[in-house]
Amino acid sequence: MGNEANAEQRIILPLLKQWGYQSSEYQAKPRMGNGYPDFLVTLPMAGDRPLNYLIIEVKTPAQSRLSGSQQLRNYMEAARAVFGLLTNGREYHLFYQNPLKEPLQQVRCASGTLDKKTIQKLTKILHRSAAATLITALTQQKLKVYHHFEKALAKNFSISTATSKESPMIITVFNHKGGVGKTTLTLNLGAAFATMGKRVLLIDIDPQSNLTIGVGINPLKDVEEQGKKDIADLLLEPRVSLEDVVYQRAWGNLHLDIVPAHIRLADKEPALVSTIDIDRVLQRKLKNHGYDIVLIDPPPAFGKVNAIALMASDGVLIPTQLAPYPIRAIEYVLARLEAIRDAMETPPRLLGIAVSMYNRTTSAANYEMKEKLSNILEKVANGRQTVQILPESTWIAHRVVMLRATESQQPIFSRKFYEELDRSGKESIDDLTTSFENLARYLSTQAL
Repeated sequence: MGNEANAEQRIILPLLKQWGYQSSEYQAKPRMGNGYPDFLVTLPMAGDRPLNYLIIEVKTPAQSRLSGSQQLRNYMEAARAVFGLLTNGREYHLFYQNPLKEPLQQVRCASGTLDKKTIQKLTKILHRSAAATLITALTQQKLKVYHHFEKALAKNFSISTATSKESPMIITVFNHKGGVGKTTLTLNLGAAFATMGKRVLLIDIDPQSNLTIGVGINPLKDVEEQGKKDIADLLLEPRVSLEDVVYQRAWGNLHLDIVPAHIRLADKEPALVSTIDIDRVLQRKLKNHGYDIVLIDPPPAFGKVNAIALMASDGVLIPTQLAPYPIRAIEYVLARLEAIRDAMETPPRLLGIAVSMYNRTTSAANYEMKEKLSNILEKVANGRQTVQILPESTWIAHRVVMLRATESQQPIFSRKFYEELDRSGKESIDDLTTSFENLARYLSTQAL
């Protein structure tokens, strides 16, 4: 705590002064729900209606990585704050939510190193004069001024806004080895992308339907008994469009769309095999889909639906555990993927190995398994570009709270789920969401 207090005195209070705020315009440790954010900047609007412009959370510089994003998002949603700043003095996460949206959208974020250049960019949008301009635009409904503000925000911090354009990305999350956290990673990676302001579609193409069930959709009661359509209809019925099979799910301000699966897909393999040009059907129906991110969750096998998923994808992400059996399976998985890619005119890019369900307390064993995995990747490359293990900042730790989220059929980014946890559980969620955010940001930088 002392380190946090030192960072507040050394960095935050001077910044608030530099940004033009009077001491009467911000509060230290105001009560907000069940917590106390470090600073809240509140400014008056027309009719004495205040605007919570900025919430600041400070973490100890001793932290090996910056966590606490979910806590700050919850503060922002509760206070309807425009901006949130999370920092440990070295790194920062900047959060934004559109104050014009009713209901509020999911809070979006950008991250980086807190250096002089970054502080100059932060000053442009967090200075009191910028806040005053925004307040004028809101109270006088000067939408052009507001849109100019959003464009500057998107340009300087790569935060997705209503006025920013996105490059679509379709990713299949695949491993032939089951039990490596594939579906859990798909769901929460999608949620992480949503917190960045991306419009996300999940596609469950696995007859086991775990992703469908994981977002709270019962394939029998909510799909079959209601006479609705699922992934099998999308693949086999020419007149069924993507819009016909998309279900919308929401957890507070967090929104995800999904194409559900059903166990009957397992019986459709003969029909899929006999259908002319079936491999390209999903690719065609995803054209002009309007989503920024599409994540496909196929079964842990090499059947026809996997070929369909790969044909539709720009990239393939391979999750694995740092354990002997999953690592041994990687060699086979990559060899089969390369064979499939060789037969494709425009093969998806292999984005890398995403480590999931790893134990932070066994660092020596983790290092040994990582070395074995690296050796396998070099062996499989055989003159090709070596598939990379993704950075350690993206690794997903094994946490009991993840199982609880799965059982409650919601992403770990759900505010309701977070608020129901004790302090230890919230700390685990902050750690996990940080890893998923890092993974989403890493993938966003990859050219597909």
